[in-house]
Formats: sequence, structure tokens, C-alpha cells
Amino acid sequence: MNLQNRTYLGAMMTETLPLSHRSVARITGSETISFLNRIVTCRLDDLAVGEARFGALLTPQGKILSDLYFLRTEDALWMDAPESVAADTFKRLTMLKLRADVQIEAMTDLGVFLVPKSAGPESLNAPQASSPDPRLGAEFLRVIAERSDAAAPTQEAAYAELRIERVLPECGLDYGPSDVFPSDVNLDVTHGVDFKKGCFIGQEVASRMKRKTEVRKRTCKIASDHPFSTDLTEIKAGESTVGSILTWNGQHGLALVRMDRLATAAERGDDPTLDGMQISCTLPDYVPN
Repeated sequence: MNLQNRTYLGAMMTETLPLSHRSVARITGSETISFLNRIVTCRLDDLAVGEARFGALLTPQGKILSDLYFLRTEDALWMDAPESVAADTFKRLTMLKLRADVQIEAMTDLGVFLVPKSAGPESLNAPQASSPDPRLGAEFLRVIAERSDAAAPTQEAAYAELRIERVLPECGLDYGPSDVFPSDVNLDVTHGVDFKKGCFIGQEVASRMKRKTEVRKRTCKIASDHPFSTDLTEIKAGESTVGSILTWNGQHGLALVRMDRLATAAERGDDPTLDGMQISCTLPDYVPN
């Protein structure tokens, strides 16, 4: 993804951003929480009213089909998913529920917004649910409200800037369905997977990768001294391919990097490059050493 219009993070802190790449569903029924808690990666049985969680729906083989946000209100559980896979996600959950008392309703008139805490949900039309964003912290609210016009290019660039700065990859923007495992996009270390809650789809594979193997791939922040000016995606170190670009914006981006290959290249003295241009690959602070 090539986002040419770079908007600096400090300039967008007071701006409400419509996340028009997300779609909303309202989920009700007496078995909503117990059903979803058995299906998705995050824990929902202790989710309080007014709180939100971030997680994913996996394939049985452990790859991410869709990342998901859940916001709980007094009368419903609200879920937002990438618009590109939302219809398939809602359909899959409907099939999985069998005869459980769960109703999943796509809310095409509602959208998702990232709102500075100082503005509050009342700054939007007909807010239905809001919570501090579980990945961005208390400074931002994630709000479901009446859908607005699609995000402008500058707003899309501002959101990309924020995701890149915090190293928070998203399905539908940085990777597609069934492309990656949770650990590839750092979901396992950003509270997106609860390994203690019990069963969920893909849990066996995710748990085995957590327990028995060193994580070989991670999403890193990449940076260069000059704006990226190439359509190439491969990151090289010497003759080895060590990663691939997910998103870039000016001189910064996100990349999926083979950490073992990067370490081996560093031992040889080979710096990572993109089309011959030297770049840096930095793990986010939240990834344990």
C-alpha cells in the first residue's frame, strides 16, 4: 500500500477519523458471549459494559481470517470487522452458532470512528457504543455511530501514520485473510490472543506456536533516509530475502520480517535494503526480547 500524502502524527491527534474500511454488526441473544468466547482469540466472558477487546477469527489451521473489535453495551455486543471480509465473517459466525441464541445483524447505516478522548462520542451523530481503543490506549476512543462520508485521502494517510508509528497492522489494510499467523502480526503480544481462556478456533496451532517454537516472523517498523520510491516489496540483506513490505507512507512503513534471517544477516554485516536503498527494521517496544 503506497500512501503518498504523509500526515504527521502530532497534527492528527485532535482529528476524528472515520474508519470507513470497517463494517459493523450488532450481536444479541442470551448466548452471545459464551458462543463468541469459544470462537475468537480474545477473552469475552469478563468483558464489562463500556469496555472493548481486540482479537481475531482464525482458520482451523491457525491463520487470521479477520481481525475483530468488540464493544459491549447494556443491550448488545458490537463488533467491527474489515469491510473487505465483513460479509464472509458475519456469514461464518452465523453458520457456527448453530442453534445458539445469538443474532448477528449487519448495521450498514453505522460506521466506526477513532475519536480523540477530548472530543468524546457526543461529537458524532447517533453514537451507539464507545470505549477507549484497546490497542491505542485511553487517548483515543473507538466509537460506533452513524456512518459518514468515506475517509478522505489525508485521513487515510493520518490513520496509516498512526498504525505505522505504533506498529499496529490490520487485516484488510496490511494483510489479507489466511495470509498470516497471529504472531506474524504481533497479535500474540498485544493482548489479541488469550492463551489461558480455553478453546477457540485455531487454538491448538496458536498455542503450539506459542509454547514450542521461537517466533520467526514479526511485523516491524521500517524506515529510510529517503521516501520509498519503488513498487518492489522484497527486503534484502545481502543475497537473502528477509522480509516483505506491508504498508509504507513516506519514509516509514510496516514489514513482515524473518527475524532469524535478519539476525543471520547482521552477523554477516549485511544491512537490510529495499531496491538497494538501506533501511532499518525495528521491533516495537511491546515485543519481548
